[in-house]
Amino acid sequence: MTDELTIDTSTDTDDAATKETSLNTQPPQDTGDWHSQLSEEYKNHPSIQKFTDVNGMAKSYLSLESLMGQEKVPIPKNAEDINAWNVVHKAFGVPESPDKYDLKVEGAENLKLDEFKQRLFKNHISQEAAQDLLNAHIEDFKQYKQMEAQAFNDAAAKATADLKQEWGLKYEENLKQANTFLEKMSSSKEEYDYFNNLIGNDAKFIKLLSKMGNSISEGNLGGFEGQNGGFTKTPAEAKQALDEILNNPDDAFWAGARNKRNDMKYCKEHNLSYVSEDERKARVDYVNSLMQMQGQS
Repeated sequence: MTDELTIDTSTDTDDAATKETSLNTQPPQDTGDWHSQLSEEYKNHPSIQKFTDVNGMAKSYLSLESLMGQEKVPIPKNAEDINAWNVVHKAFGVPESPDKYDLKVEGAENLKLDEFKQRLFKNHISQEAAQDLLNAHIEDFKQYKQMEAQAFNDAAAKATADLKQEWGLKYEENLKQANTFLEKMSSSKEEYDYFNNLIGNDAKFIKLLSKMGNSISEGNLGGFEGQNGGFTKTPAEAKQALDEILNNPDDAFWAGARNKRNDMKYCKEHNLSYVSEDERKARVDYVNSLMQMQGQS
């Protein structure tokens, strides 16, 4: 019995073919000149030119394919692209027209709402965003009004302090006279309120009103009859009146001390007005009041 002879019929050529087939199954290498393989109508297209390699184009394609089937919103070409804008508005919740905005405006009663809605619509603002913007505006407006009121009150407090220091005990009367004069010069309560809110916290303005009222009415505007005779004075006025009395030895204040005006016989002989004890005491009280007005007591 002889052994079966096995003949190897493979050749080096077959091995080379097998290797070549195996190599051809590998992913093609990016040679960098893939653009040259495209037809002219695609090769120079801007959307193709932006890719530097075929992998980048493949990635972009796959990403675009994943979006297929989703709801799409067109990009309007310009402001006149009405159809596209209508689609955009519907997608993002923008009302069909400015008057369709439903806004809560509590705290912004003075807002020109129609103009505000026109601006919202022109800028393609959604209903939700429009209310959010309005709420922010109202809050800013409230804060501004609070700051404005605080500034007015601070200025009024300073004006009050300055006038009290300058006018002393005459402050209340002068302030009332200024206020009464402003009321009489105003044609209506609205006009009075306007001027009072505008510069009613200005010390110079209040002083001007007081002077004008005094010069025009001679003390009769606000029921201050006699104030021009010296019943109430500012510290400066009181000092001047006090100095005149204390430096005048013939004044009634000095009757019996520096002059003899308390002596009726002497007054007749020297043609002087007689000062009774009650008049002298009244003069002393007046001097004391001047000292008080000046801030000395």
